[in-house]
Amino acid sequence: MVNSSRPGSQSPVIPVIPAGEAAQARVMAMRLVRAVDTLGRLPRTADICPVGTRSAWPEMVRESRFAIEATRRMTPARPAPAAIDDLDSLAMLLWQLPPHQRQLLWARACGVRWAELCRRHRRSRTTLNRDHRRALMALVTVETRQTKQESA
Repeated sequence: MVNSSRPGSQSPVIPVIPAGEAAQARVMAMRLVRAVDTLGRLPRTADICPVGTRSAWPEMVRESRFAIEATRRMTPARPAPAAIDDLDSLAMLLWQLPPHQRQLLWARACGVRWAELCRRHRRSRTTLNRDHRRALMALVTVETRQTKQESA
């Protein structure tokens, strides 16, 4: 496609995503953000807790009501079962995308800034934004295809 607004103009025209598809992409982006939040709110035991959050204090002191307030950590509310199911389904869908799309989608859902992504990928924000939109639409397409196969 070329822009024919001026004679001899050969600048490429950026395709516009239809309104319905753009809404689906926004919904998918919000679902990914909720999946990241759900993953962060899942309960952790001492065995799977990262090393940085373990305490060398004895259990008796850690569970005491007289513990120093600064050492207490507020645990977030546990996620709903529906949120965990959505996280699981999105995780399975993400594995059907190429690695660069999967990484970009998850990074944006985790709140990684565009400037950091530009530095990591050595690409412009415009290019990354386009790739992000395409990855969202690819994820929507994969989900639609999977639901059609399950219903058939």
